[in-house]
Amino acid sequence: MAKITAAMVKQLREMTGAGMLECKKALQEAEGDIEKAKEILRKRGLAKAAKKASRETKEGLIVATQEGNKGVLLEVNCETDFVARNELFQNYVKQIAQLIAKEDKFKNVGLGDVEELKKTEIEPGKDVDTFVKEAIAKIGENIQIKRFARFDAEGEGKAVATYIHPPGRIGAMIEIECEPPEICQKPEVQELIKDLLLQIAAMRPEYLTVEEVPQELINKEKEIYIEQARKEGKPENILERIAEGKLKKFFQEKVLLEQPFIKEEKKSIKKLIEEVGKQAGGKVKVKRFVRFELGQ
Repeated sequence: MAKITAAMVKQLREMTGAGMLECKKALQEAEGDIEKAKEILRKRGLAKAAKKASRETKEGLIVATQEGNKGVLLEVNCETDFVARNELFQNYVKQIAQLIAKEDKFKNVGLGDVEELKKTEIEPGKDVDTFVKEAIAKIGENIQIKRFARFDAEGEGKAVATYIHPPGRIGAMIEIECEPPEICQKPEVQELIKDLLLQIAAMRPEYLTVEEVPQELINKEKEIYIEQARKEGKPENILERIAEGKLKKFFQEKVLLEQPFIKEEKKSIKKLIEEVGKQAGGKVKVKRFVRFELGQ
């Protein structure tokens, strides 16, 4: 049997991040061959990762990456807040976000397909699924990619912006369109974009416009409001009017453009956007947004 030196064990440990004892055993099994020992450790790590894959992941991290008019929002879950704050875990998540930003197949995908992401090569000969399993083996907790989104603002006068609320439990991304295009760079429009991201993060809108709210949901809410008013003894001839009033409040809660602006509650987001557009010498329009909250 080849002699296993402390220097060899140290070298393997630096290359793989595995424990000293595990490195020594792998080198003994590989008869001193570093590359074989690396493969042995990798196989053992993947086997351990498979066992951890069913464990519940309630913690994690939301990250954003932005490059020009391209933005990515990504949520990756783990088991504990301790790991979520771990620099190693955070680096793994950032690498996956950077891959999503780089890959042409995710261009303007909106909400992306996690299974497709798992099959994507992140390092030569290694897909994201294997990359995550190796991270599980090294960190010792189950890790799951939950969701991701990518916006590409194509054409003049369009911009994408992202925001992560510290420490990474809430993230938002928005695309806006400016007419004329040059007003997108004006300070008042840049400030508007920041305000809109904070609004999305804080107020949890689910839809951009009233027209986007499914009619089925509107009908269901209306039925509930009518029944509530009826049980309160309200006259039948005003039930419809009461329901319409409550629907308006429902839209103010769920629809971004109908929400009161958090910095000036007497003003709606729609009105805010109109005012800033006029101030900048044109029009500003929100094209789309997405909001991630850890565990939702």
